[in-house]
Amino acid sequence: MPTSPELLDRLVNNDDPDAKVLAQMVELGADLSLPHVPEFAFDAAEEAAAMSIAHALAELDFDVRIFGPEDDAPTWQVVAARRMIPDLDALMALSAQFEALAETHGVVYDGWGAEIVD
Repeated sequence: MPTSPELLDRLVNNDDPDAKVLAQMVELGADLSLPHVPEFAFDAAEEAAAMSIAHALAELDFDVRIFGPEDDAPTWQVVAARRMIPDLDALMALSAQFEALAETHGVVYDGWGAEIVD
């Protein structure tokens, strides 16, 4: 089933960052009624902070990967993923939760993205 007209109306001209990502996904052919695997990204200046946020995300049942600094990315990157229907309300709630969690652990929540499922 393609993305519903009601959801499309809700996404168009919506300034919320999560809505913008979903609108872009629809433009690229995503069917938002199907499960996707969004990846939520965090940046940490230090390894201890990366490990701390990774542990907290794993406790929330996310699959977590940690990437150490590289020449073009001087921070530690933590990526949390979970298979889910990309629902705007759920993603907005997760983004708010992740902003607070990032602040608690001294890292930066950098948003999310997902491969297109059509």
